[in-house]
Amino acid sequence: MNAIEIKGLKKKFSGKDVLENVSLTVEQGDIYGFLGPNGAGKTTTLRIILGIISYEEGSISVIGKEISSWKNDLKSMVNVLPESHGFYEWMNAVSYLQFFGNLYGIRMTEDKCLNQLHIVGLDPDNHLPIRTYSRGMKQRLGIARATINSPEILFLDEPTNGLDPRGRREIHDFLLRLNREHGTTIVISTHILDDVERLCNRIAILHHGKIRYEGMLKNKANGTDCRYNFRLDKKWKIPDGWQNTHIKFLDYHGDHLICQINGITPTEAIKTLLETGLPVVEAEQISGGIEETYFVYTEGD
Repeated sequence: MNAIEIKGLKKKFSGKDVLENVSLTVEQGDIYGFLGPNGAGKTTTLRIILGIISYEEGSISVIGKEISSWKNDLKSMVNVLPESHGFYEWMNAVSYLQFFGNLYGIRMTEDKCLNQLHIVGLDPDNHLPIRTYSRGMKQRLGIARATINSPEILFLDEPTNGLDPRGRREIHDFLLRLNREHGTTIVISTHILDDVERLCNRIAILHHGKIRYEGMLKNKANGTDCRYNFRLDKKWKIPDGWQNTHIKFLDYHGDHLICQINGITPTEAIKTLLETGLPVVEAEQISGGIEETYFVYTEGD
């Protein structure tokens, strides 16, 4: 059973398409990176999954059930750390966790709250109000709150924003441990590519409301396959039904063709593509780093 499955999702604001036929699959136990430039549609997609806003077309299932049938049950299965937390800043950390524990029907004793805070590396003076916390302290408190109900799926929007390098490493370790020990599925929307490279096993790249890439991080994929960005001298239509044992088309936009090559050299691949009628003028290996992958799929239209 998949944790999240989206098929053909479409959403408009003021008559403008903001999500166009978005389809993606988050498998149970994934740490899934959701990437894209500002305005790509990441936050809109997450809000739709959580039932906060409606959508025009498509289907969405969470843990095997359509979100329309979850109603209030979804609250006990998932949790979310938004980029803007909206803290009740007159509270202290313990009273804040106790307040949210009550919303989930969880009794949070002071010792339980302190343990939850310690897990995320936050040991504040219990009497200090949240308004006195640094940005990094607030981020840790937000993560403590987001895991209070031991969710099956945890959504995180910029989870290490405002943390110093040591703080980021501690949050990384916490999330990896949460995933490894409890099987928690984690979906991370972030612009910090290092977070994705360290944490995620699978990613989706959203650009202009469309999924440009979904799959394993290149440097975590098994096997010896390589991916290449072939530049064509003009826009070209891929022949319908074209198949090759050694070349798999992954994406095509503008004058760029992304292929997975297996068992042949790049020179042989170029020759094959030229024989197909594709006017290849340049080939560049996608080295496998998240930065190279991100820029390949978010350039141009």
